[in-house]
Amino acid sequence: MSGSCGEKVLLGYDIGGTKIGIGLVTESGRLLGKRRVENKDTDPEEILPLLAETGKALAAESSLDVSDLAGFGISAPGPADIPNGILLNPPNNRKWRNVPILDYLRNALGIPGCFENDANSAALAEWFFGAGKGKTDFIYLTMSTGIGAGIVTGNALLRGKTFFGGEFGHVPLEMNSDRVCGCGHKGCYEAFCGGRSVALHLQELLKGQTDHPIVQFAGGKVEDIDMLALEKAVRAGVPLALEVWDEIAMRNAQAFGILLNTFNPERLVLGTLAWAVGDLYTAPILRYLPRFAWKEMTDACQIVCSELRRDIGYYAGAAAAMYFLLGKRVQ
Repeated sequence: MSGSCGEKVLLGYDIGGTKIGIGLVTESGRLLGKRRVENKDTDPEEILPLLAETGKALAAESSLDVSDLAGFGISAPGPADIPNGILLNPPNNRKWRNVPILDYLRNALGIPGCFENDANSAALAEWFFGAGKGKTDFIYLTMSTGIGAGIVTGNALLRGKTFFGGEFGHVPLEMNSDRVCGCGHKGCYEAFCGGRSVALHLQELLKGQTDHPIVQFAGGKVEDIDMLALEKAVRAGVPLALEVWDEIAMRNAQAFGILLNTFNPERLVLGTLAWAVGDLYTAPILRYLPRFAWKEMTDACQIVCSELRRDIGYYAGAAAAMYFLLGKRVQ
């Protein structure tokens, strides 16, 4: 169950809508190997055997048999049956319905395994190997197509009674809003700041306006407006883009304030949009933050970007295995 230096080695799977990241990771955070399996419009009957084969191949490339591994973890999108390791109805994988992926891989690999929500798994990855290392009270915030949180408080991952703890993107920020979230509710944090929601909002505002600068930054098609087109328009000083960007910053600050005032973390680590865009994204949030959080909370909390960045998916499943199978915590 150990690598050449005596460290335990774990296998991780990160299930995404277009790809599956597979990483072989030591308990000190060395990424021994990684693979990407395409997962757009796939059939689980074809992909599951490939996942097992790829895991075995990664182990072999590090001169290990799969039986030498301490276990594996699966970082999974919702909705899912967390305790039983079943992918129920992932919105970006229409053929993946009630897939017992945990039991399948346990049987195929012959080693212990675990299954956890993807935001929580990403938080564990940053906690063990990235920007949350050494912190007993820490929050990782996914900031991409959607928004979610992985919350570590008192040196333990917050999961909740029914394993839905951390669905922070669906905390309502505006009770009278007409901004519809992907979850079906109105006024959620994700409805204001999630990449998909922002894109849909702009597409609605600019319907039929193919000559608008934001549309031009999207290649001339309203339906192709995304966060990248918005960012380009902001950098170009387009008034509507600046207005929307300012609202995103204010709503992010409102949400950060809720997190800081509720959990009093040592560090808040920000995911994709924050590190991909940089200060243009984070600086206005920090300017608004004092309106929404006590000074005592902001003074105690460092707000930083992810250290694992694009590789976080290769670490996420292995980090879940470290937490649930090896019982690792911050020392």
